[in-house]
Amino acid sequence: RRLLVPEAEAFAARLQALQVDGQPAFAKITYRIYDPAEKNAFADFLAYAALHPQLFLGPDETENFAARFSPPNAERFLRRATTELASQAGMGMRDIIAADPLYLRELILPRLKRGSQALDLDPASPYFLSRDGQVLIMIAEPARPVQNMAFARKLVAGIDRARQGAKVHISCTGAHLSAVIDEKVMKGNIIASILSSLVIVLGLFYLTYRRVLPTLLIPLILFCGVALALGTAGLFLSSVNIISFAFTALIIGLGTDYSIHLYDRFYSERYAGRSTDEALRLAVVHTGYGVFTAAATTALPFLALAVSDVRALFELGILVGLGVIFSLYATFFFLPPLLLYSERRFPNMRYTPLPTFALGGVWNIAHRHGRLVRWSATLVTLALFGAAFAISFEGELKNLQPRHSEAFLTQEKIERHLSLSPRQMLVAVEGKNLPDVLARGSRVEELAEKYRRSGEISSFSSLGQVLNDSHLQEEVARRLSRHFAAASPDQELRNALARSGFDTTQFGPLITGVAALKDAHPVPLAEAIERLSASPLRGVVNRHLIRDAGGNYHLLFYLFYKGEEFRQDTFLRELASAAPEARATSVDLVSNQLAASVKRSFAWGILLGGALVLFLLVSHFDSLAGVLFSLVPVMAGVVAMLGIMALTSQRINFMNAMVLVTILGMGSDYGLHIYYRAGGPGGDEKRTDFVQAGRAVFLSALTTIAGFGSLAFTDYGAMSSIGWATNYGVGMTALLALVAVPAFMALMSPGRK
Repeated sequence: RRLLVPEAEAFAARLQALQVDGQPAFAKITYRIYDPAEKNAFADFLAYAALHPQLFLGPDETENFAARFSPPNAERFLRRATTELASQAGMGMRDIIAADPLYLRELILPRLKRGSQALDLDPASPYFLSRDGQVLIMIAEPARPVQNMAFARKLVAGIDRARQGAKVHISCTGAHLSAVIDEKVMKGNIIASILSSLVIVLGLFYLTYRRVLPTLLIPLILFCGVALALGTAGLFLSSVNIISFAFTALIIGLGTDYSIHLYDRFYSERYAGRSTDEALRLAVVHTGYGVFTAAATTALPFLALAVSDVRALFELGILVGLGVIFSLYATFFFLPPLLLYSERRFPNMRYTPLPTFALGGVWNIAHRHGRLVRWSATLVTLALFGAAFAISFEGELKNLQPRHSEAFLTQEKIERHLSLSPRQMLVAVEGKNLPDVLARGSRVEELAEKYRRSGEISSFSSLGQVLNDSHLQEEVARRLSRHFAAASPDQELRNALARSGFDTTQFGPLITGVAALKDAHPVPLAEAIERLSASPLRGVVNRHLIRDAGGNYHLLFYLFYKGEEFRQDTFLRELASAAPEARATSVDLVSNQLAASVKRSFAWGILLGGALVLFLLVSHFDSLAGVLFSLVPVMAGVVAMLGIMALTSQRINFMNAMVLVTILGMGSDYGLHIYYRAGGPGGDEKRTDFVQAGRAVFLSALTTIAGFGSLAFTDYGAMSSIGWATNYGVGMTALLALVAVPAFMALMSPGRK
């Protein structure tokens, strides 16, 4: 504690000296209740406050105020003033003591200080010091807005230099810091995810097929998909959210699928002895038909997110949908010529058996023990369906931020040491006429006081808690008149000053003003606000009353509460009745509105995406069985995903909710490819087709998990939740498609009815 104040003063001096491009970096730096350089203005305000107690005192404090003028008390406080004047700091206290020799400020300032606080500060300290003495807050206002990124980067670099060598830990938060440091961390996480997923995808492809040129072609295809998606989106998007930048990792997982399916079919047909042209025709035309439908069922649900009101979901859906489409056509454009070139450049190329990943055994088990597999898959899905009912929605926006960024950790530190209450609601009353705004604000204050007395809110902060309205002023004036009825406070003060050796002529305005306390009357609040605004305690007004460039007044109320005990819906209804023009906002209200927007976007996404996927599947297959075998695994996979998330204590939030929509398109690919190649009656030939299609599905699922799933390990809660949800959803959908679909297809085998 002893180091905090001197270190804060030294750090403030370094920040005040900090310049960016030859100009001061900060417009203002504050870390104490008032600046000592403003002692004259402070003394003027104290002189005004001491003579207008009806503005600042509560009715119960009038007795203590009047008691200060009794001879014993007056002489006691004047002795204290004499001691302070004789000390080294005496000259600095001269004007303040001349304005208020009886320390009436000790009755007035605590209320003003409480009214100016948004944090739980030590009431005995003139600094913004936490009550436990462990944290001192410094508010530094940058000279330029955060949109000026060049300035923000230089500012953050200057702050880092300024805090080097400090004897205490200095941590920072704020928009400029987040824009620079958090963006850097998030970009680093995303780039690491992109590179790691690309390495995994290329490694899987090469280890499976042992071909260099097709492996090297994949980055080119992915680059085309990403570049064309960004270029197309750039026609109608001026910027891309940092979360949407993660679409690159998603394209790596999805865009590789089409190369896998086409190349696997080509390789398998060449191994079976077919010519290059025939193998290429089967790959591009026959498998390509399924690949096209699969890409369309993936892209369209993403594009359906364009109806979302949430910008991050809108951008992510557009970019991924376009990226999938462009990756598909890049695959069709580049892969066939490369395969022809490879065949002609290396005519003696050998085709060896590809790994089956035990899929032949899966086919055998599905046909020999089909009933067991079907029942097991059904029971597991039902069990996870039951668990899915325990899933909950994550409404805390802060839990979606980078968990280890300095800005986030500093915010947590402030909440831990200085927060008055975990949550806060802001209410605004607005208008052009100040008396009218204050009158309507009094009704809001009465409502807030009602909720404070009932315990639904912990406390609230308003201008009315600092300045008395006309009714309270009349009550205070009446009590003061009663206390001074049999006394002459001005004469008692004059006598006490004389007995203590003070020159009474130096206190003329104070003595004259004290004489008028017997006949005190209400003061217009506009006058009091003007006086307070001109004092070093102007922060009290600035926090609660703002006048914008258009001349409108905004009277602000801060309501502090802990959680569910505050019935916000009821409060908002009563607020609309008491002050119809008042507006309210809070993190909870924003979260609720955002949640409603996400749910609305989710519903429309499911309807549009589901309808488009169903249309594509119906146009692809000539039987209802193909549609069912494509949709059932993904529907069961979504249920399993929600169940696993509930069992692992993960929750649905604003970002991973989109996985529920998009997995409908991604997951339907797996059942589609398997039934398209191995559906219907057949023997060993169908088994071979299943192994080939299943291998491609298995590798596609792994590359999708490598692309999407790599986001699970980022520090950004929003993207991490997308990664985990995709891992569960894609993993379970692929497992059900590879294991359960063959077992259900066995019902269609010859000899069964």
